[in-house]
Amino acid sequence: MDDPKYLAFYGMLQVSSRLLELVGDRMERESGLAPAWFEVLAQLYKGPVRMGDLADSLTLSRGGATRLVARMEEAGLVEREIPKEDRRATFARITEQGRTVLEEAKPLHFAAVEEIFSRYLTEEQAAVLRDVNAHVLLGNGLACGPVTDGYELAE
Repeated sequence: MDDPKYLAFYGMLQVSSRLLELVGDRMERESGLAPAWFEVLAQLYKGPVRMGDLADSLTLSRGGATRLVARMEEAGLVEREIPKEDRRATFARITEQGRTVLEEAKPLHFAAVEEIFSRYLTEEQAAVLRDVNAHVLLGNGLACGPVTDGYELAE
């Protein structure tokens, strides 16, 4: 149990689990927006995303992502569309109402992340954490847009 790499892994799990709960509880209390809903809206903000890619980028199973998007669609925050050129693909798109909800929640989310996480890191530590996370994700053939975009594994 004193292996530094195991302790790094275990520490990452503890930080992730506990801070996700702290940030999520605060977000839901202050904005009424569940953390998973915020994550979906943030992923869709730049444009439509294929449902499979969206599911892969979330911390949910594909079935869980589909059910989540369906609930968000019922709430008017997202919509699903099937392009005419590829009837097998389904894309999720943020609606104007979803954009408004996200814009209102973003300052609350960023304030919670700053208070609970960011204030304890230097810029250098944050860069190292991003580098480590991207390296581990890509090394396992995984991607997470904001973490791995533009990151290249060193050969």
